[in-house]
Amino acid sequence: MNKINHALKVLITIVSVFLIGYFLESYRLISPQVGDFFEISTELLPFVLSFSIFVLTWHAYTTRNMDNNSLFLGASLLIIGIFDMYHMLSYPFMPDFITPNSPQKAAVFWNAARLISTLLFLASVFIYKDSFPHWINKSVLLVSVNVFNVVLLNIMLLYSDHLPKMYYPDGSFSAIWISLIALTSIIILYASYLYSRRFRDTGQKSNICLIYGFIIIAFSNLVYFYYDYSAHLLLAAGYFFIYLALFKSSVEQPYEKQVVTEKELRCETEEKYRSLFENASDAVIMVDIKDNVTSWNISAERMFGWTAEEAIGKKNTQLIVPGDLVQDKDLFSYQAKSGKSVSGIETVRIRKDGTRLEVSLTISPIRDANQNVIGFSSIIRDVSERKRTENQIKQSLKEKEILLREIHHRVKNNMQIISSLLRLQSGYVKEEKYLEMFKESQNRIISMSLIHEKIYQSDDFSRVDFKDYTADMVDRLFQAYGFDDRRVVLDIDAEDALLDIDSAIPCGLIINELVTNSLKHAFPDGRAGEIKIALHRTDDTEIELIVGDNGIGFPEDVDFRKTESLGLQLVTLLVNTQLEGEIKLNRSQGTEFQIKFKGAK
Repeated sequence: MNKINHALKVLITIVSVFLIGYFLESYRLISPQVGDFFEISTELLPFVLSFSIFVLTWHAYTTRNMDNNSLFLGASLLIIGIFDMYHMLSYPFMPDFITPNSPQKAAVFWNAARLISTLLFLASVFIYKDSFPHWINKSVLLVSVNVFNVVLLNIMLLYSDHLPKMYYPDGSFSAIWISLIALTSIIILYASYLYSRRFRDTGQKSNICLIYGFIIIAFSNLVYFYYDYSAHLLLAAGYFFIYLALFKSSVEQPYEKQVVTEKELRCETEEKYRSLFENASDAVIMVDIKDNVTSWNISAERMFGWTAEEAIGKKNTQLIVPGDLVQDKDLFSYQAKSGKSVSGIETVRIRKDGTRLEVSLTISPIRDANQNVIGFSSIIRDVSERKRTENQIKQSLKEKEILLREIHHRVKNNMQIISSLLRLQSGYVKEEKYLEMFKESQNRIISMSLIHEKIYQSDDFSRVDFKDYTADMVDRLFQAYGFDDRRVVLDIDAEDALLDIDSAIPCGLIINELVTNSLKHAFPDGRAGEIKIALHRTDDTEIELIVGDNGIGFPEDVDFRKTESLGLQLVTLLVNTQLEGEIKLNRSQGTEFQIKFKGAK
């Protein structure tokens, strides 16, 4: 709309409102009471509109819409409306308002309202939406309005005799009043000009209504001298345009901006969703509640061979679900209808050419705004290659298990052969000390052979149940040296003790040597006793092995690390080199060897 159209619109409004006021002026001739009624009625319109503007801007000012220009104008109209009310209450035909009413008193309040409005309207031009955030807010403005109102009212009432005369005794207007009205009209027109420049700079359409309102208010001031009905109606019309302007800036524009923002965000979200949908590496298929395909992404085209044009509108079951799995598919759909997501289901689907495809399936319900299920989305991942790889790995593991089992079996057999050879060879040895050497060597071989036997019999080729292994090995030693559990009691404390083969073999040899020493030296002359073997973890990585007896004890003058005994030399060597641990001897109660080493978790 160009300037001429705006000018015509303002002119038509001014002329129309003026003529209505001019028509109402004729009712004064009927009776004074009718004239007073229309006088009050036309006065009330600007008053009601000014308070409406204040209420509008006050409630529209929130953390989401902190428009300081609108709030300032609303507070300004509150002050102006209050002084317009004082003007109305000061008419001679109204009850006295604090002091005796008179035309002079009413004229003073009218001019005060016009002067205040002029200054505040001009000041509003320089206040923008975010101007003076620490000074323009609800609390500050409300206090300022009340203080300004009380102070100015008291000044005007207490010093009314010192104020310039607005009326002469003959009823004519004073030059001061005429000059004041002319000045305020010029300033208001200047404020409207500044708002027009602001409109050109910002493009804020609400400024147009403000310009209309200011121009109409300026004309209302000019016609007040002779047509006060028309002046009051023009003032109300000006306030109405200000109301429209502030309604647009405080209510409509923030809402429209929010709508635009939400629309842009929705479009952006939809675009991101569309991009994710189309570029997803997995097939994404959406169906309605009747299983009709509504969306079919590019990955679904590649996976199943159906194009989106071919698939959309058809039954999903007919396209990709094998006939023998329709019941399973119905079960998944039933679960999804109840509002539950079905995820990680491994099943089979078919391609367009009829080939079967192993997939991982996730089904989620699609809901409307009322949370009713209106369809389902399916994310389908081709796991055929993974399945083939898993089967190959399983087959390879099975072959390795067979191979390892066979290796342990053969090692055990070979060690048993060596043990048998030693036993046969010992038959040709007559000297006792050499026979003992053969027996000890044979026991060492048996202890290692037993490890391989336990692994061969186990499902876990990496670990040995050490409690079971120790019990079997010590039982064989008892038999070899002619002991039974009635004379020497065996106490094994090794609950949940699993050792890897790298630790199990040296630990087995160590126990073999230490238990052999106990059986040979700890219980002479047929005395009874106890042998204790304990294995437990002291923390996540350290293992403690204890082998001891309550026999006659280890000689105080013998250092077990420097003894000539092959067995103890072997124990020390195994602890230091194989287990990389440490060994201690406790002589306080019999003999107790304490060994600590690092073990796998």
